[in-house]
Amino acid sequence: MKKKKSSIGCLFWIALILLILVVFLFSRSRIESVMETTGFLNFLSSREQKEDPEIERIITEEDETAITVENSLDTNTQEPVTTITPEIKIDIPESETITDSENQSVAEKNMRSSTLYFVNVSDENKISLQGMMRPVYYDDSPLTETLIALISGLTSSELNKGLLSLIPAGTEILGISVANMTATINFNEALSFNNFGREGLEAELKQIVYTATEFSTVDKVQILINGQKKQFLSTEGVFIGEPLTRLSLQ
Repeated sequence: MKKKKSSIGCLFWIALILLILVVFLFSRSRIESVMETTGFLNFLSSREQKEDPEIERIITEEDETAITVENSLDTNTQEPVTTITPEIKIDIPESETITDSENQSVAEKNMRSSTLYFVNVSDENKISLQGMMRPVYYDDSPLTETLIALISGLTSSELNKGLLSLIPAGTEILGISVANMTATINFNEALSFNNFGREGLEAELKQIVYTATEFSTVDKVQILINGQKKQFLSTEGVFIGEPLTRLSLQ
């Protein structure tokens, strides 16, 4: 009895489903018309359009990022070089300048190592010459600057060595010229007065002649006093009427 009821129930449901399908097939056009009239189809299509572009947009952005990365890897095979311009600072110390009587920088002058002759007095009061090497700075005439340095006197280190200069204080050089290996040196009157007498006069002349003849262009020295050639330097009878040499002063 129960089996008959279950069989009848299954047949009922199958028949109902078939009926619904038949009704749907015959009423399909009407159902579509109703859905179109109510706008249900447009609602469904708009939902699909909204969802599809979003998916397409996401895929496109991912693709573009992948393409950009791929292109950057292809084109930039090397690391970019960053150019750095260093700030260069040059530190220049101030140079020490030594100025001469004309207040000119020594660095702008020429330099010559000259030998200047001074006097050494022994314990027996014997006078002898001693040459001292000095750097002499000059513009045009190293001979003039060397003789100016000679009559200017000794340095402190030379004085500490016991040297003297017997060239009288106040002696000035008024002019110098060189021709035919002879240096003509014009002095003022102060050269004629020496407190040490004849020996002092002879010693001062030796200082001048020996210093001047250190130059290869000078063999002799003609002494002038105030531009005039005199026979004797003073009343002591020291002869200066002709050019003097080292040999003539022996």
